[in-house]
Amino acid sequence: MADLIIFIWFSVLLTLAHSQQEDSTIENITVDMKTKWLRWTNLKNVTEVHCTVNKLINGSPDFAYQIKATNNSACEIMGFHSWCQGVEYVIEGSAGKKFSKTFHFPQRGEKGTTEENLSCQIYDANIMDCKWTVRETPRDIKYQFFYSGTPDAFMDTECPKYKMDSEGRNVGCHFDNLSGFQFPGIYHFLVNGTSSGREVQCIDDNLKLTNFEILKPPNINIKCTLSNCSMKWQKPKTILNFEDIVYELCIQKDGKGTEGKEKNCLSPKDTNYDFKIDEGKYSVKIRAKKSGKNWSEWSEPQEFDHKDNTLTLMLSLLGVVFIMLLIMGYLCKRYHVIQKIFPPIPHIKDQVSDIFQKNVQEVWEGDKILPEQCEIEEIRVIQKNQTVHQTKQDI
Repeated sequence: MADLIIFIWFSVLLTLAHSQQEDSTIENITVDMKTKWLRWTNLKNVTEVHCTVNKLINGSPDFAYQIKATNNSACEIMGFHSWCQGVEYVIEGSAGKKFSKTFHFPQRGEKGTTEENLSCQIYDANIMDCKWTVRETPRDIKYQFFYSGTPDAFMDTECPKYKMDSEGRNVGCHFDNLSGFQFPGIYHFLVNGTSSGREVQCIDDNLKLTNFEILKPPNINIKCTLSNCSMKWQKPKTILNFEDIVYELCIQKDGKGTEGKEKNCLSPKDTNYDFKIDEGKYSVKIRAKKSGKNWSEWSEPQEFDHKDNTLTLMLSLLGVVFIMLLIMGYLCKRYHVIQKIFPPIPHIKDQVSDIFQKNVQEVWEGDKILPEQCEIEEIRVIQKNQTVHQTKQDI
């Protein structure tokens, strides 16, 4: 890592020193890649100084922007330019007459040793994989991956875990977590390498991590009634929770329609969706993305078979009612037969028991005879030519 930084600074200073011989208006030009400041020393009284940054692609200007100098002695380099592709800094102003000085940084490394292709993807809000394309030649090429530890800074940290191909060459970088990054922000990524001791063509880019985050498709929970289905899912995890999530939900019936066909798909604005349903087989899947970004993969299709159970329910109710009527009829009939076979047996009234049951209480008076304690029976016997009267008194 230290060797790479030293080489970069040496290349910058050497190029600037060679360029200073052309003009004596300014000198001691330096470029601080970390703070992104272009500075110089004025040898004359200069005014109206500004800087132009020309980004180069394959050695030719591709994009340019102009910056007004601070105190006519420094320019803050706004934005980012690819160090590997090359860049031109142009300082212009007036020192009694117009002056202009150009500093050309050529493309780094031997052309054709790598392809200009560096990409990264973030999964599950905490895992990142970066990869680059490696050409077949030279065979002994060795790559290193560097990135900036803080937003908007020049790369200063090497890859924590490389991915290798079958020949042992580094072809990717894996991050188990993103705790070392501060969100949001733009980070500088660079792939540099050597072959037989020579520097090979490097690749670098300025990337905003949120731009290449791939969301995990949600899992759908489905609950259906006789005529309606309710679908719910959780919002996918993302490195910035406040960002809006867009969903695409596709519902297909009986296998009809084409996957992803527009008429079968809709865009719910929330994490749930209700729809009316009739009898048939259904397949449901969903995917998600952040606004303006790439879609996630489709979730695994969930299939379910919905039948119209209205007729079955009505028949079931009628069956229950019929069974209840049968039971009631059986019980009534059985009770009537029992009454016929075993009629209730009449019994003689127990006078003594009945008297005690009445529980009549009276005050006892020794000399008093209660009327109900005496019974008088009069028997009249009529015989021929004689009448007999007999009276019986029981005390």
